[in-house]
Amino acid sequence: MTSDNLQHDLEEAIPKLLEIAKELTWNKLSDNYKFILTEISSSEEIFHEQRILQKRENDKKIPVTIQELMPILQKLYYNIYDINLYVYRSTKKMTVIDIRYYSKSSLDEDYKRMVINNSPMIHCKVSMPAWLSDKQEKFDINWEHYYGWNKMHLFWKKLKLAANNVYKKSN
Repeated sequence: MTSDNLQHDLEEAIPKLLEIAKELTWNKLSDNYKFILTEISSSEEIFHEQRILQKRENDKKIPVTIQELMPILQKLYYNIYDINLYVYRSTKKMTVIDIRYYSKSSLDEDYKRMVINNSPMIHCKVSMPAWLSDKQEKFDINWEHYYGWNKMHLFWKKLKLAANNVYKKSN
């Protein structure tokens, strides 16, 4: 990937992201795409807390078209180590894709020297709920936006695990 074909590469990755999302979720995804941009921090915070803080920040962002976002990405290009595409939210009218990037300046100094001239990588990812069972059951792509629902699912999963452990010990 080069700075010149960044938009093309992103546009090629979007159908791949949506294909993954359609396989894992039961939602119908709109073909009207908008984008938000998020820098991945190398924070020492607990993953769950970091995800909640990131969601709060992203909720404040106004989704834009890829053309509106490209000038920002072009400026950042030489400092981007990795780009991850996520479906942030999907409704009947719009699918918001979060373009998350990890900057080279966040890397360890020794590793940064090794990759400083490398082009950014692009990955497509779908956030999966922690309460999802091992089965490949489909879930709501918007699960991260339902805080109370997620807490309830985690509670039931912990309760079920505890009950299974008690049952195993009694046998």
